[in-house]
Amino acid sequence: PFAEVLSALRLRLQTRHLTPWSRWITPLAPSMGTRRFDTRFFVAQAPAGQTARHDDEETTDSVWLAPRAALEQYRDGAIDLAPPQIMSLAHLARHASVASVLDAARRQPPPVILPEPFDHDGVRVICYPGDALHPVRERALPGPTRLHYRERRFTPEHGFEALFS
Repeated sequence: PFAEVLSALRLRLQTRHLTPWSRWITPLAPSMGTRRFDTRFFVAQAPAGQTARHDDEETTDSVWLAPRAALEQYRDGAIDLAPPQIMSLAHLARHASVASVLDAARRQPPPVILPEPFDHDGVRVICYPGDALHPVRERALPGPTRLHYRERRFTPEHGFEALFS
């Protein structure tokens, strides 16, 4: 177990600077796969000199990117992202600084996002709270309320720039 590894290495997690950002729960009905998750996302300022590293299992590459740059790489097919990553990066891209992100995270409880999948004209669509087809009427996130799965990519209904409007 993780706690035993930390103890054996005499490490202590420094979590006091983590601030909850969002909570994502897999749709109850299978959408793009059968894996279920209930994941919490946190934000924090990276310590000076921090080096990103991956574990070669869950993650296979490490790089620091600004949120919009990561989304542009996704749009261009250079990297793959899942819908929670796409929508979270679009949310983060609305902030000009780490301080702005942390301030926003501290001002309100993290939104709970339970996407709802459906098919429209043979296209898989995932809608989010605030969408006309989602049971939760109040928006949880800024930006589009739907992503369409076309050509093995999730894209907003009205194009890439809709992520930022």
